[in-house]
Amino acid sequence: MRVAVRKSASGATPRRERMLIERARAPALRNLYPDLGQLEIELVFDDYSAPTPSPQLRTLYPAAPAFFRFPCPCTDCDGDFDLTAAVAALVEKSSKRKPISGSARGTLTCLGVRLRDRADNKSCTMGVSYKLVAFPHGSAERLKEL
Repeated sequence: MRVAVRKSASGATPRRERMLIERARAPALRNLYPDLGQLEIELVFDDYSAPTPSPQLRTLYPAAPAFFRFPCPCTDCDGDFDLTAAVAALVEKSSKRKPISGSARGTLTCLGVRLRDRADNKSCTMGVSYKLVAFPHGSAERLKEL
């Protein structure tokens, strides 16, 4: 007997699964940016048409995958926020001084489409303000001592 497979009504589930695979295949942060000791990524979401999701803070250490795309927090949206270029610009700017350190801020808008708006092909209204902070090697240990 054949078991029926439930198909997702939105494109969000397959896209998130692809992102998980890409994240697993990403090189370690230490391989891509050897001079970077730690990277903090703060995401503050803003949606004018719905309740706003909680902010997120992610701390990436040298062994973490160097993957800087984050899915839209709307579960029925197929979009994401790609901070790859912002991280590369921060590290490039910061690498001119030793030890590497610095910060950057910016905003992005989700370009995905929510399931409820698919018929109208209306873009998601979620936005994110981000803050990136790069720390040199050994700074985390020094901060703990203080």
